[in-house]
Amino acid sequence: MKKLLCVLLTSVSPLVFSSDAFAANKPSSQLPAVTVTAEKDSLVSPSVAEAKEKIDLIPGSVALVDSKEFTDSRAVTIKDMLDFTPGVLAQPRINEESRLSIRGSGLSRTYHLRGLNLYQDNIPLNLTDGGGDFPGIDPLALRYVEVYKGANALPLGAATLGGAINFVTPTGYDADKFGARIEGGSFGTLREQLSSGNVIGDTDYFASISNLRSDGYRDFSDQNNTRFFGNIGQKLNSNLETRFYFTYGDLNQELPGNLTKTQLREDPKQANGFYKSNNWQRDVDVYRVANKTTWRGDNIEINGGVYTQQQDLYHPIYVLIDQHNSDYGAFVNGTVKGTVAGKRNELTLGTNLSTGDTNAKQYVNLTGDYGALLAEGREKADTQTFYAENRFYPVNDLALIAGSQFLHSKRDYEDRFLSNGNQSGEKDYYGISPKIGALWDVAPGLQLFTNLSAAYEPPTFNEVEQQLPGAAGLANIDAQKSTTFEIGGRGTWQHVDFDASIYHSWLRDELMMYTVAPGQDAVTNANKSYHQGVELGAGAKLADNLFANTDKLKFRFAYTYSDFRFDNDATYGDNRIPGAPEHYIRTELRYDHPSGWYVAPNMEATPKGYNVDMANTLKSSGYAIFGAKAGYDITQNVTVFVDARNLADKTYAATTDVITAPGAFNTAVFTPGDGRSFFAGLTYKW
Repeated sequence: MKKLLCVLLTSVSPLVFSSDAFAANKPSSQLPAVTVTAEKDSLVSPSVAEAKEKIDLIPGSVALVDSKEFTDSRAVTIKDMLDFTPGVLAQPRINEESRLSIRGSGLSRTYHLRGLNLYQDNIPLNLTDGGGDFPGIDPLALRYVEVYKGANALPLGAATLGGAINFVTPTGYDADKFGARIEGGSFGTLREQLSSGNVIGDTDYFASISNLRSDGYRDFSDQNNTRFFGNIGQKLNSNLETRFYFTYGDLNQELPGNLTKTQLREDPKQANGFYKSNNWQRDVDVYRVANKTTWRGDNIEINGGVYTQQQDLYHPIYVLIDQHNSDYGAFVNGTVKGTVAGKRNELTLGTNLSTGDTNAKQYVNLTGDYGALLAEGREKADTQTFYAENRFYPVNDLALIAGSQFLHSKRDYEDRFLSNGNQSGEKDYYGISPKIGALWDVAPGLQLFTNLSAAYEPPTFNEVEQQLPGAAGLANIDAQKSTTFEIGGRGTWQHVDFDASIYHSWLRDELMMYTVAPGQDAVTNANKSYHQGVELGAGAKLADNLFANTDKLKFRFAYTYSDFRFDNDATYGDNRIPGAPEHYIRTELRYDHPSGWYVAPNMEATPKGYNVDMANTLKSSGYAIFGAKAGYDITQNVTVFVDARNLADKTYAATTDVITAPGAFNTAVFTPGDGRSFFAGLTYKW
C-alpha cells in the first residue's frame, strides 16, 4: 500500500505551475477583500475567519475552537479548551497536568505525551525526540486552537497517529488594548490575569501575564503557576511581516498520586500515602523565544523562522529527576497557487529542523531533597522533516490531494554514570509517510472528504533508554508505523452544524507496555494492532424568540467512539488496548437572553468503564457528571461568569495509569476527578 501511495505522490510532485492563472479561477470581486485583510490583520498570524477558511480545505477531520467558546467560563486545562472536539481525549491528571491523546495516540504514556505534535502559532512545541508537554500554554492568552487529527496535520509537517494541535495567540490587531480578569472559587482557587495589545503604526504587540494558585481538590495537591506570554510584530511592507514571541512559565505542583479502586470509593480527596510521605512534586521553569516571518505575494506565501526552548525540571518521585532541556529549531514552508493543464492547483513544501540536548540526572529522593546520584546522562536528539502536499482541482468543487513526509530522527545517549553498566548508544530512524485524499464541496456549506495516509513515529528517550538493570546500549525498539483510512463530512444543514468522521488505522510496532523480565515492565513494540472509531460533533439552534425578542436556545454535542485492540498478539491476543473509554459524550444546552445574560447546563458521560491493564482484568467505572455555567454582560466592557461543576458530587476516576496486569502492589492507578466545585470570575476589557 505504501508503494502505491508513493507512486501516486510521485506522479503529482513534478507539476509545473502558471503563477497568474489561479487568480483567474477566482471571482475578481474577491481580490479587494484579500488586500483589505492583509492591511487590517497580521500576515504572520491569521484571523479566525482566515484560519477557518484554510482549515476547511483539509480532506479530513479537523477543528477550529475560538477562544470565546472557553474563556466565558473557567478555562485552565487542555480539557477546558477541547472537551467538545470529538476524537480528543483530554483528562486532567493532577491540577493543570493532563493526559492528552487523539485517536488513541500514546495510550501507553499517561504523562509527557507521545504521538501528537504540539505547535504555538505554527511553531513546534515538542521536544526534539517527539515527547511533549504544555507548561507554557495559557488558555487566557489564546485567540483560537486548531486540531488536526492524524495525517490531516501534514500541512504543518506532522505525520503521526494523533496528528497535531496548534495554539494560536492574539496579536495587537485582534487583542483588547487592556484586559483584566480575576476569578476564584472552590479549593482555595484564585487566578489573576492582565493583558494588553495595540497597533502603533506598522508595529503591534500583545502581552499577557497570569498567576494561578490553588490548594487543589485533594490533599497534597497545591499548585502555584505563573505565565507570561508576549509577541511583537513589525510590518516591513504590505507583503512582509516579522514577529517575535516570548514565553515564560513557572509551574509548581504537588503530586497526590493515584489511588486503588477501593481508596477512590472511600475517600477520593486523600493523597497516596507513599507520594505524600516522599514529597512528590513537579516543578517546571520554561523559557521560549521564537521568530516567524511571512511574505505574501499575489499567489505565493512563504513562512520561515527559528526558535529555542529552555526547560528546567525538578521532579521528586520514586527517584528525584533533575533535568535541563535545550531545544533549538528552524522551519520554512511555502505555498504556491497556480494552474496545471488549465486547472487550479496549489503546492505546499516545507521543512522542520530541530536539535535537542538534555542533561538528565537522577538522585535518591530524600522526601524532596537530593540524595545519592543514581544516574546521569546526556540525551542528544536531532530531527529533520521534509514534507510536500499538492492540491489539484479537476473541477471547481473537487480537490484531489497527494502528499508525503520524510523524517530522519536520531537518538544519541551518553551514559555518564557507569557503575550500573554503560547504556550509551545511538539509534537512527528513517521513515516516509505518504498521503492521498479528496475533498468534495457537494453544495454550499456541505463538504465530503476521504483520505488514506501513513504515519511513522520513532520512540522517544523514555522508550529507548534501558529499563533493565545492567543492560548495555539503547533498547532495541522500532518506530511505530500506521496506515489510516478516513471518510466523513462537515457543514451546515438548516439550523444544524456538524462534523462527522469514521476512521480505521492499521498499526505495526505500536509502542506498548510488556513484561520484559520478572517484575519488570517496559514499553516495546507490539506486532499488530488497530485503532478505529467514530467522531461526531454537532451544534443546533433549537429556537429563536422563545421568551424574548432575539433570544436563542442552542444545543451542542460531541461523541467519540473508540475501539483500540491488539491483533492476534502473542501476549495479549485480541484484547482491548487500555487507557481510553469506548464511548465519551459531552453535551451543553445554552440559552442567551438579549439583555446580555446566558445560562448553560452541561453533561459529561462515559457510559461504561474501560480497561486499565493490557490483560483486560481491571476496569474503571462508568460515570455521568453534570454542571452548569452562566454569565452576564454588565456593560460592553465588563462581564461576569459562574461555573459549577460536578453538581451531584459524583466520585469517579477522571483518568488512569496503564499497566500490564494487576498485582499485589500496582493497582493504585485511578486518578480521582474533582468533586463538586463552584467558580466565579470578572473580566474587564477596553
